[in-house]
Parts: sequence; structure tokens; C-alpha cells
Amino acid sequence: MSTTYLNTKSRGLTKTVAEFSKQDGQSNSEFREFIKEQVVEHRREGMDVFKSPRPGDDRNNE
Repeated sequence: MSTTYLNTKSRGLTKTVAEFSKQDGQSNSEFREFIKEQVVEHRREGMDVFKSPRPGDDRNNE
């Protein structure tokens, strides 16, 4: 299952804002479009996020 993280970087630390997994029956192109929409929505709310295949530094120790 594919997981994508929306992270933000502040003071040299990367923090995970959201985590999304590809749903059963969802195509790769549908998942990519969904992630794009989420990035746009978070940026509208004032969060400078970027997508990443890895969690942020705050989640690496879990």
C-alpha cells in the first residue's frame, strides 16, 4: 500500500502534517490527484507543506 506524507520544515526540523494511504480500488493517477488537492488546500490554510514518501523527523522515532 502506498503512503504519502505532507511535511513542513521549520528550524531545520521536518514535521509531518498529514499522512495519506492509497485506498483499495483507487488508481495511481486518482491518488496523485488527491495528494495535489491536499497540498493546495493546506497551502491555502497557510501551511507551507511538501509531499514526501517518508515521515518527518517528529515521526521517525515512533
